[in-house]
Amino acid sequence: MRKVRVMYEKKGRAIYISHLDIMRTFQRVLTRAGIAVKHTEGFNPHPYISIALPLSLGYTGECEFLDMVITDEMPFNEIKERMNKTLPEGITVTKVYENYMPVRDIAYSEFLITLEYDNGIPLGINKKLTELFLKDEIIIMKKSKRGESETNIAPMINKFSANEEKGNIIIKTTLAAGNTSLNPEYIIKAIEKYLPDCKPDFAEFTRKNVYDEKMHEFR
Repeated sequence: MRKVRVMYEKKGRAIYISHLDIMRTFQRVLTRAGIAVKHTEGFNPHPYISIALPLSLGYTGECEFLDMVITDEMPFNEIKERMNKTLPEGITVTKVYENYMPVRDIAYSEFLITLEYDNGIPLGINKKLTELFLKDEIIIMKKSKRGESETNIAPMINKFSANEEKGNIIIKTTLAAGNTSLNPEYIIKAIEKYLPDCKPDFAEFTRKNVYDEKMHEFR
């Protein structure tokens, strides 16, 4: 048996497929593709797979990971080809390789956030955003398993930049992930609280990459 990691993209209409449905999709794909995967035991066995850092509904993902155990010696390129022939539109396997970095090593996610404004970009927004997200304290009501409480999200923001591109504001930020994580939607909540005049009419989120504690790419 071999531990295998599948790196894939989730784009287009596929961003509206929920995490549970993504899991079901991959389970069906592996069966239809004839890939020998370790199955769960019990009355209704199914392919045993796991996804690192489930992506929020409506988010684009360019660097997503699925782990599984292969029970034969099928080449990685063949696994990739078979899966891509069976996967639905918007989900594409980009790489298959031996699993070698444990999921517990994940520490940061890199996001691209596109802010759209119906009535034009607010004056001086780049400077305002940069000054806000470089502060040592940004208090937001944040949800957790214990409920909702006031949280300083500033320590969870590792990198931040904002620039104007094609009539939108593009935020590039690296946020805490793993055991302590920050959903990029809290960036929008912070803008709504501290810079209400800069609140976007619409925001798009794309996960670009994932890193460990030392900012090495998670693979």
